[in-house]
Amino acid sequence: MSSLLPSVMVGSAIVCLVIKYYNSHIQPWFFSKVYNPSLAVYHVHCREIKRKHFESIKDHKSADPELRKKGALRILEIGPGPGYNFEFYPSKSELTAVEVNRFFEEQFFEKQADHPHIKMERFVVGFAEDMKDVPDNSVDVVVSTMVLCSVRSVEGALKEVHRVLAPGGKYYYWEHIREYKHFWIRLIQHLATYTFYDLVFGCSLNRRSDEIIKANKTGYSSVEQQRFRTPFSNKLFVFHSAHVKGIATK
Repeated sequence: MSSLLPSVMVGSAIVCLVIKYYNSHIQPWFFSKVYNPSLAVYHVHCREIKRKHFESIKDHKSADPELRKKGALRILEIGPGPGYNFEFYPSKSELTAVEVNRFFEEQFFEKQADHPHIKMERFVVGFAEDMKDVPDNSVDVVVSTMVLCSVRSVEGALKEVHRVLAPGGKYYYWEHIREYKHFWIRLIQHLATYTFYDLVFGCSLNRRSDEIIKANKTGYSSVEQQRFRTPFSNKLFVFHSAHVKGIATK
């Protein structure tokens, strides 16, 4: 038994190194080069629903007097990836991205040419639960789509969003959630999350983000949200069809 101990220790060390390198290098690269571009299909199917959801952003007035004079807004998007939401932002918006994946930084600024109506202002590498480089009360609108499924703490992310929002600021969210109607779909979500899905994609299929936001422990002045299903005919998407969209106001 003692002769096996060194081999076990070496094997364990190798596994730990592989997992660490995967989380810090391979997974971020995979998301930026392979997985997120495939979300273009998702975006095409949901585009009009998203457009309606974000439509009221244009009616919001900036808390910054100078931006308000120009009819501009300061928007922060958490985890924008390749920028599928940029087309929905009002003209003259000044955009900051908080993105855990550093591989998206180059794409973020390249998108300026595709979206001349907004200004790509800052790209911050960081977590939704710890946006320390974003000042308190400095942002008019925060946006997250398909992000809360992968954060380490939904409550922590909501607290940070509340902190950076200016008084009266709004948080627009669009998230996939745990299946709320069909038991067998929910069961598969649990099995996938606790076996391979979280490890490979860094995503929890069974997260109850809608219930956590609705509980409103952070203290938003109002929370308006709606459950819905994405309009996919492909049965493979049934495990990913339950969603919530909403607006939380500080």
